[in-house]
Amino acid sequence: MQKRHVIKDASRLSELIRTRRRETGMSQEMLSSLTGIPQPNLSKVERGAEGTKIDTYLRIFSALGIDLVAEVRS
Repeated sequence: MQKRHVIKDASRLSELIRTRRRETGMSQEMLSSLTGIPQPNLSKVERGAEGTKIDTYLRIFSALGIDLVAEVRS
């Protein structure tokens, strides 16, 4: 079953990434190896550090099986 998450701030996005990584049983080191993103940077992303590029999020999402969907509100 697919879960839908409405992300309204960076802290919620970071929480989603950390939770999904743990659900998959993946360490930050494993995720680093899959994405090419250094582990210290992944740690910063999971803590909600500002300034993370969208490309970084997309690489993490791809590795974690997360689809990014933009939905226009009515």
